[in-house]
Amino acid sequence: MVNASYPLDFAMNTSTSALLLTFVMSLGAVAQDAPERSDLGLVQRQITAIELLGARASSGSVDAAGARYRFDYSRLAADLERVRQGIQKYLSPSRAQPADLVELTGGYRAETPHSGTSDEHD
Repeated sequence: MVNASYPLDFAMNTSTSALLLTFVMSLGAVAQDAPERSDLGLVQRQITAIELLGARASSGSVDAAGARYRFDYSRLAADLERVRQGIQKYLSPSRAQPADLVELTGGYRAETPHSGTSDEHD
């Protein structure tokens, strides 16, 4: 005697297996997401610490007489904020947005403005 419900049982088992496989795979993605979120949260806290150190260094810096270059603290602060915003947008996207293709400046040496003329040559 042939079991008439066999095709139905097979279809149910196959769809249940596919559903279970999808569920297990999504659990893996969530499990990987938790450490990444934690690490990115740590990166954000470290950015805050770097900002505080930069502000302290900026307030303690003295323009050396005759110095040609100075560290550009405002550019550093802008780049750190840009990184922070990028991480925050990744962690909590509101909806699909076009990518922000503005790059970090990276150069933090700025020329010191001279008040008088100089006969120095490079």
